Amino acid sequence: MSSQDNKLTIDEVSGLTSVSPRTIRFYIQRGLVDRPVGQRKAAHYTRDHVRQLLEIEKWKAAGVSLEAIRGIMAGGQAGSGMPDPARRPGEIHLCSKVWLAPGLELHLDPAELRLDAEQLRRLAGKIADLVSSMTNKE
Repeated sequence: MSSQDNKLTIDEVSGLTSVSPRTIRFYIQRGLVDRPVGQRKAAHYTRDHVRQLLEIEKWKAAGVSLEAIRGIMAGGQAGSGMPDPARRPGEIHLCSKVWLAPGLELHLDPAELRLDAEQLRRLAGKIADLVSSMTNKE
């Protein structure tokens, strides 16, 4: 990190977040991440940019689309503390589907559950273990 006022270069941000500079620029273009502070060569990134990128990567790992992440980052869905509005017929809702065993799939909404990717993996593993233990007793 640069010594002046926590100013970061795009390469430093990339190193901290494991997100390539090209992807960072793509997220900025798509409005998922704030533009760098300053102009041209004086432009720099801050800890807020790092936080935004880590948040995006967390939701991506949970299987959430970039469009849904945009809504989350704008304060729309998860993390706002506000209940989701009632769903309407015909409304498109994105979910993740996890195959657990023959004849068993788990459908969930990672954003609504507010679980990260590791928590989702543990949940799926515990459900699969429970089903396995039930079928092995017969």
